[in-house]
Amino acid sequence: MRQRYPLSAVRCPLSPYWRSTLIVFLAMRLGDGVNAVTGLWAIPRALGAERLGAVLPLLQFGAVLTLPMTVLCTVFTRTLCAYIVAGEQTKARGLLRDTLLLALLCLLLGLGALACGIVPPLCRCLNIPVSPATATLALISALLAALVPMTTAALQATKRFGAMALGSLLAAPARLAVMLLLLPVFGLSGYFLGQSLPLLLTAAIALLALRPLLQRAPSVPLPFGLWLADLRPLARYTLWVALGALVAALQGAAVTFAIRHRLAADASAAYYLLSRFAELATYCGTTLALVLFPYAVEARAHQQASAPLLRRTALLLFAGGLLLSTALFFLLPPLFRLLPTYAPYASYAPWGAYLALTTTLNALSTLHFSHAMARNDFRWLAIAAPTALAAAALFLLSPTLSLPGALHRLFALAAIQLLATLMLRN
Repeated sequence: MRQRYPLSAVRCPLSPYWRSTLIVFLAMRLGDGVNAVTGLWAIPRALGAERLGAVLPLLQFGAVLTLPMTVLCTVFTRTLCAYIVAGEQTKARGLLRDTLLLALLCLLLGLGALACGIVPPLCRCLNIPVSPATATLALISALLAALVPMTTAALQATKRFGAMALGSLLAAPARLAVMLLLLPVFGLSGYFLGQSLPLLLTAAIALLALRPLLQRAPSVPLPFGLWLADLRPLARYTLWVALGALVAALQGAAVTFAIRHRLAADASAAYYLLSRFAELATYCGTTLALVLFPYAVEARAHQQASAPLLRRTALLLFAGGLLLSTALFFLLPPLFRLLPTYAPYASYAPWGAYLALTTTLNALSTLHFSHAMARNDFRWLAIAAPTALAAAALFLLSPTLSLPGALHRLFALAAIQLLATLMLRN
């Protein structure tokens, strides 16, 4: 049995919680750096404009699968973690084994469907001028991208953050190496092979790390579906998580549509560029929420409070966001004036700090939502759902928008949502 650490230990800067957070954060950021080199240099260098334009439409197939798989990963992570904390190792083994087998079955069925002729009609529908072989590889990559996160979720639930960090460190260089080798020879086919192989590498590392749990011999034969005895609460929890994901997707889609269609062309392009820098604020939030989740599940199982840990984590996230906003305020204007591609949008550069602060507030709300879901507390939906509807109406019903006006609305919505969420927390 893996050693359990009391939650009181998180007060120490070198506790398992903070050590895991630091390791995962550094590994993911190094991986992001390598992926930036891949996306901004290796891929455009090897693909022409026509083939490069076909990438995003093909990737939309994977985006369709992302939302339901995100919901299922959240449910799987919390359930597996709860079983382990409760000492129900048999159920934990059964859930892990059954879920991985079901993911493999879905992958095989998806590949079978591709073999039955889905690819050509899909290419015609999306107006993608690529060969059936390339489109098939693209859809295989999409299936892997949807299903492989289940193995990462298992690492998160079992607190095997070292294996998660190792996967992040190795996957990004492997992707860059495969792209450099295959893109010049196979074009788009090489691109999607480069997307798929690192996913398989990540899954292999996860399965090796999970092998002790999978191979632990039970005293009696382990039946399939042992965890189905808890199907009713699992289904109820899944519905709540799905509603939360749908609410977030609705707000994001409405804002993205309005920014693209209600702003002038130059303001819309400037928002895209500024948002690439502002999204750096989500990097810290994503890592913190990922590590916090299983600790919050453990706290609830032991009837302990995890709010103090949440407060310290949120304070770290807020401090990082303020630091990023300050840096962008001073760095973006000269950077935009220096780069020829960015120079036409230099007048918008000071707004990058404001957008980064808004992104930080949204990341804080997401951190609280993740903590609440870990504790099976969905009162935040009473705030998130009306706010998402108000945001959608506020943006979609505006005939025109200026970039400052859009940013003011985004900041107001983020602040209202965060303040209301803080009022509802335990």
